[in-house]
Amino acid sequence: MDQFIADGGIEDDYSLLQRLRSGDRAAIDSVVDRYSKPLFAFIVRMTGEREAAEDVFQETWIRVVRNIGSFRGESKFSTWLFQIALNLCRNLARQAARRTYVAIEEAGTLSVEAEAEESDPFKARRIRKLVDSLPEKMREVIVLRFYHEKTDQEIVEITGLPAGTVKSRIFRGIKVLREKIETTGLATPGVEVE
Repeated sequence: MDQFIADGGIEDDYSLLQRLRSGDRAAIDSVVDRYSKPLFAFIVRMTGEREAAEDVFQETWIRVVRNIGSFRGESKFSTWLFQIALNLCRNLARQAARRTYVAIEEAGTLSVEAEAEESDPFKARRIRKLVDSLPEKMREVIVLRFYHEKTDQEIVEITGLPAGTVKSRIFRGIKVLREKIETTGLATPGVEVE
């Protein structure tokens, strides 16, 4: 069960959700403080641009507050939160697919990272670009697994995919990334890529 730190103690999901449902502003602040960093990082990775990520981030919290009464507690709160964000990212991607595209040379950099993840930021940025180049369906599970350390079951709940599909996409995603890392020279000799 997710734990929330409140007033020097630890508050469990149930009591925090009860406070959220009653409209307690302090509870809203607590949950936003707890999840804003990982949620925003996830959204940035899925959208590829900071401005769009900020809009999705804001809309995610609006939906959480509006729909907290419909959260049944069958999964962790963080799973429900990431599911809302993923659905909004998917909607944004569908809308973007219908728009006219700008030449890649004019688009500028598409990879934005909320915080440095490795001691070698240049290498981390290049790896993120490789992850960004994966097909959307494969990228979703790779980002959830390796950037947000979600379990297979949590990924199943967030994406709504069958467990076998999640495992298959993770396996194929790792394989594609391994090949891309090796062909781009990012692989460190003697180090196995997961």
